Amino acid sequence: MALFMKQSQNVKRTRLNAWLLTWEGTPGSDGPPGGKIIAILNGRRSNSFVEDLADVIYGRCVYSAYEMAFMANKRNQRNKQYKGLYTRPSQVLYGHMPLIFARRVQHLTITRDETQGTEHLRWTELPIYGNASSGSSVALVIPEEEREYVRPINTLSRDRTAA
Repeated sequence: MALFMKQSQNVKRTRLNAWLLTWEGTPGSDGPPGGKIIAILNGRRSNSFVEDLADVIYGRCVYSAYEMAFMANKRNQRNKQYKGLYTRPSQVLYGHMPLIFARRVQHLTITRDETQGTEHLRWTELPIYGNASSGSSVALVIPEEEREYVRPINTLSRDRTAA
């Protein structure tokens, strides 16, 4: 762990480009607007790997054991039912409210302050480009955005509260 984290007394820090998976749109959530963190993955993982992971995580949260076994070989049906409106090279939306928002982020910095008992996450959302309204050029649709989230130091599985 010391290879990846800079340590200074009770504060530890790491920085990387990664896939960040969060829950979004939870009705009545007492969490932050950025949602609750599900996972942080290597930024070199493919979209298809992240889609498969989102499928498994979402199914685990909405199905009983019987339903999960029944749906195990019905990928096309699950995709029609839960796959988001779009998948871009750097973003995946999966499910219905709440949904899983997986996206590649840059400069993910996690500062762990053990004296305060918190982890402070900061990252840059990648810009989104689309077709320009005229000509054959590309236009900026959504600019890059700095985001942050402060959470207590505990396992990510405890980040998601029961419904």
